[in-house]
Amino acid sequence: MPLQDPDNVLSGWVPARDPGPAPDLSQLDDTDPVVAEWLLADHPWAEPERTRRRQVELRETIERSHPDSPPWVRQAEIDAAEPDQAYVARMRRSLEAQRQLDDPMYAYPPALIGPMGSLWAPPVPSARA
Repeated sequence: MPLQDPDNVLSGWVPARDPGPAPDLSQLDDTDPVVAEWLLADHPWAEPERTRRRQVELRETIERSHPDSPPWVRQAEIDAAEPDQAYVARMRRSLEAQRQLDDPMYAYPPALIGPMGSLWAPPVPSARA
């Protein structure tokens, strides 16, 4: 059993330290297991990067499914998307279930949850082949 509940996504908490302005995290490869964990962390830089990635994904999905929709319809669909806290809770459960197929003892790292999550810097982008 994890030390902290992966569904416990905090809002309005004060990070253990101010990490400063966020760097460009767009090059992080979310297929890398370490990156996937970090993107679901409670680090102050993780939420805006998740939001950016989800907006890109939603825009692409909406463009494919409704190419002739006016821009306001596409924006309304994006605005109606799942809130970040619900998304993170669902994705942490999904990541745990996926990893437990190979490692039944895997639990989402408790150090990435809550104020202590601000202490974990984002992973260094790996070189893609």
